[in-house]
Amino acid sequence: MYPFVRLAQLIGLNAVPGFGFFALHWTAGTLLTVYWFENLLGSLLIALRIDLHRRLTHKRGHYVTRQATTVIVTTGSGKSAKTKRVGTILGSFLLVAIPFTVAEGVFLLFILGRLPESDAVDFNALRAGVRLIAALLAAGFLLDLIGIGSRSFFWIHRLTDGMLSRVFVVFFAVFVGVAAIAFFDAPRVLLVVFIALKTFVDIVSELPESQTGEAPAWQLAIASLFGANARAKFAAFARDANREYGRYQPEDEEIMQRS
Repeated sequence: MYPFVRLAQLIGLNAVPGFGFFALHWTAGTLLTVYWFENLLGSLLIALRIDLHRRLTHKRGHYVTRQATTVIVTTGSGKSAKTKRVGTILGSFLLVAIPFTVAEGVFLLFILGRLPESDAVDFNALRAGVRLIAALLAAGFLLDLIGIGSRSFFWIHRLTDGMLSRVFVVFFAVFVGVAAIAFFDAPRVLLVVFIALKTFVDIVSELPESQTGEAPAWQLAIASLFGANARAKFAAFARDANREYGRYQPEDEEIMQRS
């Protein structure tokens, strides 16, 4: 039941700006601003989920160990020592999501200043769009609060990755939008591509993913189209990348000792 409700929420989040753009003829400025608000509100609500899940479950995956080098300077000599610093997934998420969202906002202001009057922000449509988006995001947040203390770390890992993917897509769209407007004067063509790309990313974020550190079955199926050797190489690459870059691992579900 839960996956279907989550999918319905994502469909709604994409249907609101899509319907506004194609059926209600929202301007380019209105659409981009609605997407920016979705990124901002969505990131904050994902951060709240991460924090609540960490406090309630104390799963190992929430904690990230980093190597740090401390340099001690004494008279005539200097010594260095390696220590371990423990951070959290929440800190890592905010360190990426918030700066990227702020940067998107700055470049969005630049784009809005370059748009012709016909594509300027329609504040009436903007208010309606943001209210609908906020209502859908809040509904998803309240839904996820049900049983959050018994959910796996894998669940929060998927939500975090999905949100970061959306942040990067909007970031990409805003930066490409600068070039499209400056050199091609084609913001609406860009937005059609962007709507399709974001919808695709949202759908992919809900596809099944392996909990073993191996590549998901759907990715292996695509690799198989290029032959058994390509499938084997991709599987090995995904396994090594997951381990090297701190992706989800089964031991992330272990419960840390509470201090």
